[in-house]
Amino acid sequence: MAAKGAQAKVDITKKILATFPGSFVYEKEIRIPYTEDGVDGQIKIVLTAAKNMVSNGEDNKTPGEDNDDTPALKENTPMEPTKEEKERLQMLLKKLGM
Repeated sequence: MAAKGAQAKVDITKKILATFPGSFVYEKEIRIPYTEDGVDGQIKIVLTAAKNMVSNGEDNKTPGEDNDDTPALKENTPMEPTKEEKERLQMLLKKLGM
């Protein structure tokens, strides 16, 4: 018995390799080279078949969860430190003599 999504992974891997020049397979990963701000790097992609199906737009829900009462965090939402974090920071700065 073939692993779940085995043929789909082969097909998708071929499409990714054809789309990004210089990309290659390393072990079980697809590596895509890039240069950003003059520094070379690689994006690493690992393909796995999803255990639970979700619909587009359900990115803030856990698969199988009926309700979601926690709002999704927006990418640019500033995070405020907690009171405990502020206290720890003050203690650290004091120990460092700052």
